[in-house]
Amino acid sequence: MTYSSKIHPFSRAQWGRKMARLTLLLILGLFSIVGVVGQAEAHAVLEQTTPPANSQLDTSPPMIEVLFNERLDTGGSKLLVLNESSRNVAKGKLEMFNENKGIRMELPKLGEGHYTVSYSVISADGHPISGAYVFTVGNPDPLPDASQLDPHQQIGHSHNHGGAGLDQQAFLLYAARILYYAGLLSVAGLALWGLLRQASPIFSEVHKRSLALAGKFALLATMAYVFFSLRDLGQGEPLSEWGRILMETTIGKLYAAGLLLAIVAPMLASLGSIARLFWVVVALFLEAWSGHAAAFDPISYTISLDFLHLLAAALWSGGLVLLLAIWYKDRPEAGRFALVFSKWALISFIALWVTGILSTLNFLPSLEYLFYTNWGKWLIAKATLSLLVGVTAFLIRLRLRKGDLPRGSLLKVDVGLLLAIVISVGVLTYQSPLPANNPLNFHKMGTEMHVTLRVTPNTPGDNQFNLKIWLPEKTGEGKPKIVQLRMLPLDKEGMGFIDVPLEAYQDEDQDGFPDYTKSTYRVKGPYLPFAGEWMAQIRVTDSEDTERVVETTYRIY
Repeated sequence: MTYSSKIHPFSRAQWGRKMARLTLLLILGLFSIVGVVGQAEAHAVLEQTTPPANSQLDTSPPMIEVLFNERLDTGGSKLLVLNESSRNVAKGKLEMFNENKGIRMELPKLGEGHYTVSYSVISADGHPISGAYVFTVGNPDPLPDASQLDPHQQIGHSHNHGGAGLDQQAFLLYAARILYYAGLLSVAGLALWGLLRQASPIFSEVHKRSLALAGKFALLATMAYVFFSLRDLGQGEPLSEWGRILMETTIGKLYAAGLLLAIVAPMLASLGSIARLFWVVVALFLEAWSGHAAAFDPISYTISLDFLHLLAAALWSGGLVLLLAIWYKDRPEAGRFALVFSKWALISFIALWVTGILSTLNFLPSLEYLFYTNWGKWLIAKATLSLLVGVTAFLIRLRLRKGDLPRGSLLKVDVGLLLAIVISVGVLTYQSPLPANNPLNFHKMGTEMHVTLRVTPNTPGDNQFNLKIWLPEKTGEGKPKIVQLRMLPLDKEGMGFIDVPLEAYQDEDQDGFPDYTKSTYRVKGPYLPFAGEWMAQIRVTDSEDTERVVETTYRIY
């Protein structure tokens, strides 16, 4: 007891000093740990991309590499390379390199075009990082848009006559086009059915008479179509312009070739099988070449699809016309021909749907574009009519399987549906499958900042970007410290912003505002590489480090 009371004061003081030293060590250790953690949690920063962002290459790069300044998490990384149709063209295996600081992927051979690299990684501290940039291979042509599908643009006329509505001239043009299409399909189809072997005398007689009559109709329809087309294209121009169009433009030469073929059409009934087949191939090829298919790539693929589509349509159309003509001449013979026709009609129906779907997918970035244009609405109507044709053909085939003749009412319904489809096709061919793009002119006023953004022509691919910023003069000198323009595709989930590398310039526009200082920036490049819904984000940091953000959304087709 006495011993304990003697040492207690000393132990308490000593314990206090020891606790003070221990507390100091703990605080120092904590600061050290916090410092280390702080360094570890510094987010990874993009250091290098291969190929470089915004670069233009002569040949396809062998791979894509994205390198950061520190280690990345081994999981969760994603790398996409989107082409101008916004489809991923990189299917290789994702690899990490440089002590897990970078990701890379081998590429297939890329054709000419603008490509968007979208990366998404997780840094070692668990922080997600995403972004995107564009590079170009070769010197790609602009993607087709509504203006490139306009026949007036194709012959060098920047104006579109009669495009405001269905006036008398437009009605006559559409009517002539519908009659031309009916004549072309009928003659081509009847010529193909003339290749049928072991034909009966009744079949041969009806076929020869029908082909001769269809040839005369096709000649008159083609002459009317070419006349009204030239009048539409050359309206407001001297008559000599018609000659220039026919002799010097692609569409004019196709009109001239079509006229020459139409002159031969009434004589097809007296020509041999090889001559008829040659006429069919050339006529359908010229029609495929003069349509929308010629404006899309790869042109050999698109025109081949259109040619096969026309071939199937001609086989079905000509066979149906011939079946109706034989039905009026001799019912038993019509029943025998119907057995052969029903088989080929089914093949034609399948070919029409397959080639039609493939062509539509090639023309449009997505099927939702069907609802953006009259072309899409007419195509939906045509597809609906085609389904009704399928139902009618099924009912006719049921009767044939039972050994009965096809009813005249069913044949008339089938012919009526054929006429409706020909009308829809005649309208389709003069509609653009792509909506028209207009330059973006965005302007926003504010008490702290005015912004104007212009993008021309505002189409997928190369565009001119002009950005103007007005800041109050009271904010430092009224000049921004940092200006960023970023583009984000809103319909591409998980894709980061594409930074547009602006360059300052001096413009001469008289668009100043009192007590505001204007700063102007511009650049030209493929920073809208594909169609879709986009958000333009403008970030401006003034001299006092105050950041202001302005955003606008719009769609390009």
